[in-house]
Amino acid sequence: MMMRRLIMVWVAMLAVSGAVAQESAWQLLGRVSAYMNSEAGYEVQFEIRAADYSSEGSYRVKGDSYHIEVAGAEVYSDGEVRYEVNGSRKEVNIDVMDNASRNILDNPTRSFDFVEEDYVAEVVSRDAESVKLKLQAKDKAVEGEIFITVAAKTAAPTKLEYVLYGDRVEVVVRSIDHKVKSVKKFDRSAYKDFEIIDFR
Repeated sequence: MMMRRLIMVWVAMLAVSGAVAQESAWQLLGRVSAYMNSEAGYEVQFEIRAADYSSEGSYRVKGDSYHIEVAGAEVYSDGEVRYEVNGSRKEVNIDVMDNASRNILDNPTRSFDFVEEDYVAEVVSRDAESVKLKLQAKDKAVEGEIFITVAAKTAAPTKLEYVLYGDRVEVVVRSIDHKVKSVKKFDRSAYKDFEIIDFR
């Protein structure tokens, strides 16, 4: 009886692993989007790597709003307007939000929301621990490739790579905290002695 139970458990495990192995790129991206639920809110600690440059930072997302801190700079957005604060230059750049962007440093609220009508997605590599996906826009005017590595079981993203003309920027995810209740808002009064440059 015990041997029979062990065999049944083993067969069940094989069935589950087989189902995971057959999961398509878009099925997996659906799990990633569900895991990174911007409406519920979350905070990400990350590291950026590009050629000889590296820096650590964090961002918070809730709904369409976000706040990024990296390399001495801050970026705020309410989903419509983007405020980029450069502390070293004492400058604030204001512009309309690019909601089409899927770059985690441009628009983290949409960095894991891809639409099949707009992107080609494929699984580049897969093992028991992680899956690496490649995405490329169907619109030829949108150049570059995006690679997302996620945990196979949870679909939690662990690394993003943006490749354009041979240049590569990596964003390594250090931690994800889903217990975020609010996002810091841009307060113009906090930057009274900063130069305000409005591109809208």
